[in-house]
Amino acid sequence: MTLFELVKITLDELYKNAQQVHGTNTDAEIKNRFNYLRASYTKLSDASRTPIDYRDPATRFAYVYRYVASHGDYVVQLLTMASAALGGGVFPKGTARVSCIGGGPGSDILAILKYLDDYSAKEAVTKLVIYLLDKEQAWADTWTELDEKLNAGVSLNTNFQPLDVTNPASWTLQKKFLDADVFTLSYFVSEVYSLDSTGVVTNFWQTLFKEAKSGAIFLYDDNGTDDFNAYFDGQWQKAGLQVLAQGSNENWTPRYTERSDVLDTYKNKFSAWPKLKGYLSYRVLRKP
Repeated sequence: MTLFELVKITLDELYKNAQQVHGTNTDAEIKNRFNYLRASYTKLSDASRTPIDYRDPATRFAYVYRYVASHGDYVVQLLTMASAALGGGVFPKGTARVSCIGGGPGSDILAILKYLDDYSAKEAVTKLVIYLLDKEQAWADTWTELDEKLNAGVSLNTNFQPLDVTNPASWTLQKKFLDADVFTLSYFVSEVYSLDSTGVVTNFWQTLFKEAKSGAIFLYDDNGTDDFNAYFDGQWQKAGLQVLAQGSNENWTPRYTERSDVLDTYKNKFSAWPKLKGYLSYRVLRKP
């Protein structure tokens, strides 16, 4: 099953949820949310901006439709880079643990499942424990019962953990997510970059890198803005992480096996297209 097919399953449910809230105005609301997200993402470096609100299912539909499949495929590609750099599997045999920092939108979890399905001959994972860490609790409705929607091929245990990087109480007392073999940071650094005026977000990054176990892999992918890259590079370099692969401001597309035509019904309904290319910066890192 392709990432776009997995996204279609999720979109059908989100659309029903949006109808329960907005009724006959659902389509108009979703179209408005496409514009809302587009405008919000132009202001990510503005410290005075209002953080993006994903509570409404119309907003979550708009995000999943536009971004999740392509962003998920980018993570799959980063995992293959990690595998090549390590000379073998990324995950341990048996039980593997992944913590998706800011992973509520779902790109990360779908990517992990897709990667394990594509590379099952290389990755001997039988149980997958995933921590989705995100400020927006509503994302839990979308992903925590994912194993009932598809045949994941592995035993899947999905845990949603509220995370607000500006509130240390949300992450200093919850430690289980720090046991992960892989941490994903997909389009999250840019969302919290402007919130670090007091250094509280820096404190989160340094705590994360310090308390993660030796050998843990970190996957960073984000838009191509140099400010975000320089900020994140300063964080991981200070923590002494090792680089396995990196690139900045590269033009990326999903792999040719990913086809968006499965979403044609929604393309026609909203006259909007899922993201199929963009400038990407990435870092594949390992803690010594």
